[in-house]
Amino acid sequence: MFSNYHNFDFDLQGKHVKGFCMRIPDDFHETYAVIMDGCHSFCIWLDGNSTWKTSKYTNVEPGVLERILNSLNMSKTT
Repeated sequence: MFSNYHNFDFDLQGKHVKGFCMRIPDDFHETYAVIMDGCHSFCIWLDGNSTWKTSKYTNVEPGVLERILNSLNMSKTT
């Protein structure tokens, strides 16, 4: 596991995306709050099958979510 706090900052299809992920204490899953500039927030968690899940009302483009999850996965391996 990595730090409890992870920044992300990238451009995707001409759109700048900036924010951070913060680990949330959870007895059952590895869970993070994702806070994006523009006051958008949602939760993601790693389930028992090592699959990332998102909260029901996550409203971001799939490419943005994929980049955030990839940055989390890369941070975990370093």
